Amino acid sequence: MITRMVTFIKSALLLIRPHQWIKNLLIFVPPFFGGVFLADSGVFLKMAQAFLAFSLFSSAGYIVNDMLDMRSDRLHPQKRFRPLASGAIGIYQASLLLVVILSLSLILSLRFAYGFLFVCVLYLALSVAYSLFLQHVVILDAFSIALGFVFRIEAGGIASEIKVSSWLVLTTFLLSLLLAFGKRRFELSAFSVSTPFRKVLAEYKMNFLDTVLGIFATTAIVTYSIYVVERGSKGFLITVPFACYGVLRYVYIVQTNSGGDPTEALFKDRNLLICVVLWITITALIIYLQDILGLFNKWF
Repeated sequence: MITRMVTFIKSALLLIRPHQWIKNLLIFVPPFFGGVFLADSGVFLKMAQAFLAFSLFSSAGYIVNDMLDMRSDRLHPQKRFRPLASGAIGIYQASLLLVVILSLSLILSLRFAYGFLFVCVLYLALSVAYSLFLQHVVILDAFSIALGFVFRIEAGGIASEIKVSSWLVLTTFLLSLLLAFGKRRFELSAFSVSTPFRKVLAEYKMNFLDTVLGIFATTAIVTYSIYVVERGSKGFLITVPFACYGVLRYVYIVQTNSGGDPTEALFKDRNLLICVVLWITITALIIYLQDILGLFNKWF
């Protein structure tokens, strides 16, 4: 009995994919750039609740996705081991888990303005639409993924009651497109386009993807630079070279067939990881240095 329960819990965790919640950390971006974390001690706990609510909505999307793709996943060399595709969890159990997760996410969302719940529902609808048909439509498959990251930023802005810069939203969208098309290029080089589990790859060509990567890498850097200038802080200009290097490093990783999945690239490529850590550290110091010094003087 205990063994079966442990097996079910493991399969349930694989189904809701908590490791993918790292993408939802974008919810913290608006308050982070807004410089409110140290000024208001309650903001972090509030945003942690928003993060959990959005993450549960995203997990609901993963469950629906696996339900809809169960047959095709069985043909995939990796996805065939997913709980529903492998039979570790049945449709009834997955449906019950879906109801529980949606109920919890709805309860958590009620603390915030209705706009937060609206964005979460839009994200869930986008996830379902992606599973049904968008993932099979060339270009729109990548655009729908990028739009999901924009929803995360907007949800964070609503939850923290901070107006998000249009340039920051645009940068997020363009950078997400870069990552999405980069992953498509990696898949195209790693798998045969005739393989049935990713039919949309047959519509992509390597030259097209390389051109697209160049376009979105350039525009993402430009829009981020405009956002930095818009903030009116000369110190923020220091972050631009790090952003440029990070973007170009990812393009290099993709075009040399060294990887393509953004999460794997971040943790496997030491240069990219160091760049991202330095960018976050320097950005945090620029935004919160005065608050840190104020706390230091207060305590000592």
